Amino acid sequence: MKNFKEKIIIALDYGDLKPVKELLEKLKGGAYFYKIGFELFTSCGAKSVDLVKDYGCKVFLDLKYHDIPNTVYKAVKSAGKLGADIINVHASGGLDMMKAAKTAGEEASDAAGRHIDVIAVTVLTSLSDIDVKQVFYNNNMEEKGQGEADGIASGLALHLAKLAKISGLDGVVCSGHESLKIKNIFGQDFKTVTPGIRMKAKAKNADVHALSHGETEGLKEPNGGQKRIMTPSEAFKAGADYIVVGREITGAENPADALANVYADVEKS
Repeated sequence: MKNFKEKIIIALDYGDLKPVKELLEKLKGGAYFYKIGFELFTSCGAKSVDLVKDYGCKVFLDLKYHDIPNTVYKAVKSAGKLGADIINVHASGGLDMMKAAKTAGEEASDAAGRHIDVIAVTVLTSLSDIDVKQVFYNNNMEEKGQGEADGIASGLALHLAKLAKISGLDGVVCSGHESLKIKNIFGQDFKTVTPGIRMKAKAKNADVHALSHGETEGLKEPNGGQKRIMTPSEAFKAGADYIVVGREITGAENPADALANVYADVEKS
């Protein structure tokens, strides 16, 4: 994949700037894109964005806006002013909300003199088919009928991706299990950003299968709460434009070596 190193987004899941700066120093010259989420932005605000930009890197501001259209419009426009390169909203906020986000993104892009992607979250990778049915449908499931829920998460992700496409957004956040189908249906220019990345996804498939079917007894959330996961190479093969990698790098004793392992996994595929 051409320029694949610029397609790997590292999640800065920290509560203050000190470990962020330490990681930026350790990965200086080797990493190009970082994700700032709820914890870091709530703790440090715009300073977190400024710090990453000072290192010459791009920012995915992962705040998942979900509110009335006018509120989301203002939030997206403000995020663009901060220097974000990717901004996301929840697709479940509806067409009007996503269209407002798109308008704000275009205005922010014009003001910044560069394109800012506005994308929509479809179904969180922490949600299994069972979870989705419990949240979005009447929970009339009987124990013997749980198999009927298979494919619900992916089906909902595709539906929400369609709404995001209709709204004019640049793409979606989705698991690797939906990425390729989304690209095939909505076009190669419709971007997919894939979290839930683990280096040993295949080795943990048994536990992931159990979790996805609601069988949690004896399990300790082996993938940090993520249930629909893939390795870096699997995700890119599935059509992802970007992958988001967190604890595989930030939780490693040597983050630079861990990042090199991610690169090696992609290169050998």
